[in-house]
Amino acid sequence: MATSLRKVEARSAKEGKAEIVPVRSALEVFPSLAERFEEFLGEPFGLLRWPIRWPEFGPAQELVKMPVMDIFEEGDAVVVKAEVPGLAKGDLEVRVAGDVLTLSGRKEKEEKVERKDYHRYERASGAFSRSVRLPAEVEVEKVTAQLKEGVLEIRAPKTEAAKAKSRKIEVT
Repeated sequence: MATSLRKVEARSAKEGKAEIVPVRSALEVFPSLAERFEEFLGEPFGLLRWPIRWPEFGPAQELVKMPVMDIFEEGDAVVVKAEVPGLAKGDLEVRVAGDVLTLSGRKEKEEKVERKDYHRYERASGAFSRSVRLPAEVEVEKVTAQLKEGVLEIRAPKTEAAKAKSRKIEVT
C-alpha cells in the first residue's frame, strides 16, 4: 500500500502538482481497528464486554415463537389473523376478557430414532402467550376462531355501542 502511494507522489511531483496523499492508512496506524470493527459488527455490544450475554434461543424457543398478528376492522367485526404454523387446534387457546384478546399455545415435539448401532430420543417443547387490546368493544359470546393452513382467524362482532361510536367523516 505504501509503495503505491509513493508512486502517486512521484508522479504528482513530475507533473508539478501538489497532492496530499496519506503515507499510512488508518488500519496501519491502528492495527487492531479492523479486528475491533469486525467484532462489533459480528456481535452486538461486543466492544462493551458485558459479562451477561443475550440469551440464545435453544430448540424449545425455536419450536414455538410469538405469532405474528394482524388486527383490523372489517365491516361490523374485529378480525385478528395470527400465523401459527405447525400448531393444531388442540395446541391453541383463545380467550377474550373485556377488550383484551389472549392467544396462547403449546407445542411438543418428540423424535425417536432406533437404528442397529444407535438409539436417539429427543424431546422439545415450547409455549407462548400473547395478549392484544382490541380496537372496539366486541360481543364475547359471538367470537369465532378458525384454523386453516397455519393461519388462525378470529372474528369478533362489535357491540351495538361500538358500532354507534363509529361514523364516516367527509373530507372537504
